[in-house]
Order: sequence, then structure tokens, then C-alpha cells
Amino acid sequence: MTSPSRRLLASYGATQLIAQRPVAEIARELGSVLIASRRQKEADLLVSDIAWELEHRGQTANTKLISAFPLTQSLKEEIQSFVKQAAKVDSVILDEQIDKNVLGGVRIETAQHAWDKTLARALADIRKEF
Repeated sequence: MTSPSRRLLASYGATQLIAQRPVAEIARELGSVLIASRRQKEADLLVSDIAWELEHRGQTANTKLISAFPLTQSLKEEIQSFVKQAAKVDSVILDEQIDKNVLGGVRIETAQHAWDKTLARALADIRKEF
């Protein structure tokens, strides 16, 4: 018997989340399939695939927001609005991460998009030109 592909499992997981089934139930089902098919190591990849699927369907963009310093609430709201419009989704979940290597600016990453407006990226671009 063949096991379902990770893409098929992600599609199922996204459909169940949209139908508002309890997350714990969905996780148990998907985890059982991964265990039964000896693919437990794919769990993180499956979560990423579900995030991609939700964004692709215009539902939610799980967004990693990386900056050198904590951002103000108003800036976070502006970024949420930007991502919502750019990714064409109904909602945006922000996961703010601080990374001193960024120096300044912000990097925004979703399952399908990335915007790098960091000082580190700008300096790297300048180095390429010269």
C-alpha cells in the first residue's frame, strides 16, 4: 500500500483547518499517517507545506518578520497590511524575530514570498556593484 504524498497531506490539513476542525485532531491524524509510513522526519516539512497551501488558497500568510530591533506596533500593523495585500490573503500571522546581523531594516518571509529590505542586503548589493 502506498502512502499519500506530503503535498496531498498538506492539502488535506489545510482543508481541515479551513473547515475549523480542532488543530489537535488534525495533528493527530497527520502524525499517525507520517508514523505509519515511517516518515516522522517530514513533520516540519509538512507544517511548511500546510502554510504554503493556506497562503496559496488566500487564507493566511504565516509571516516571519526579521529585524535588528523590536518593531513598533504601528509598523507591525503596516507590514501586516502590506503582506495581506501583496500575498492576497485574508489574514497575516507575524512571527517577529530579532537578528543583530540584520543591522537595520526588515526581512519579511512567507511560505511563497520574501522581501529583503535590510541594511545588510543593501550593503551586499552595493558590494556587488563595485
